[in-house]
Parts: sequence; structure tokens; C-alpha cells
Amino acid sequence: MSVDEATAVPPADASEVYEQDNGRITLKDDVVAFIATIEMVKVDGVITMSGRSNFSDYDGARSKDVEKGVTVKIDNNHCSIAVDVNIKYGVNVYDTARRLQRAIKDGVENYTGMVVDRVDITIQGMINESSLPPPKKA
Repeated sequence: MSVDEATAVPPADASEVYEQDNGRITLKDDVVAFIATIEMVKVDGVITMSGRSNFSDYDGARSKDVEKGVTVKIDNNHCSIAVDVNIKYGVNVYDTARRLQRAIKDGVENYTGMVVDRVDITIQGMINESSLPPPKKA
């Protein structure tokens, strides 16, 4: 049975619960925030999430660390996501934001089976790449 065919039971703690014949599947909003963060890294022109100096700060990060700058609301197999980001100076702001919306929407829907109703992007600032600290070495 797919997630779409399951009967969704909204819990009180902002996670998604699916009751199926085989048992319960609970999807926490931290998981959706983590997926959104991973998808952000893939979009050219997005430099950092708001509050972080560099995406390399996420190496080895736990999902609770990653969700800063990402807000997720889940309701009956639908979710809304809001992200705060900084983008690279010189890129087209509108095009970058639209690509980011599409990447997050596609990623969350593909990995979770949920319907993403909206992805709100707030551009907190523009960053000149030359002003960033060098990435952490592995």
C-alpha cells in the first residue's frame, strides 16, 4: 500500500502518521526539513541557509541542527515548507528562488510521498562568495 493509499491520522505533535494494515508510519517534520536542506545544497546560486556561514557547516549535522532556517507544517499528507536562505551575489534572484522551490518540492514529494502545497522562500541576503570562509576539509 502506498503512502497515498494510507489513511492519514494527524497527531498533535506536528508529525504525519499513516495507519496501514502492517502498522503505523510516523513522519516527523524534522525529516521533511532535513530533505529540504539537502535539496538546497544542490541548487546553484544558493550559498547558505540563514544563520549559517556555509553549507559545509552541515557536514555530519543531525536533523535538529539542519532544520534551522526551515519551517515545516504537515497536515493530512500535505505539507508547506518555508526556508530562509542567502544567495550568491550576481545570480538572478527570481530564477534561483524558483529553482529552489522546485528542487525542494520535488525532493520532498519523491522521498516522502507527501503532497507539497507550497514552498515559501525568503531571501535573507546576498553574499559575495569571496567573503565566505574556506570550506572545511574532510
